[in-house]
Amino acid sequence: MPSYTFRCNDCGEFTLFFKSMAGNKEKSTCPICQLESNRVYFAPNVYSLSRALSSQIEKGMEPQIMSREQLGTNKPRKKAGANRPWQFG
Repeated sequence: MPSYTFRCNDCGEFTLFFKSMAGNKEKSTCPICQLESNRVYFAPNVYSLSRALSSQIEKGMEPQIMSREQLGTNKPRKKAGANRPWQFG
């Protein structure tokens, strides 16, 4: 759903959402004062990651091979006791 921001001289900026991108969206009427408003254009939201950060992210996605020593020892689990008196078994 495309959204366009317009600026009214009296009320300020407002955003409208449209079902399609068809049509001329250069001007629109302000929903508050009904005056004709012009569209506001913003710079695209483009950014790039540093090479070190992107490699760290990609490295985190790879599965790691670990030895038994790295995993630690198996500790026996305690058996869950009956916390409710009507449960037994």
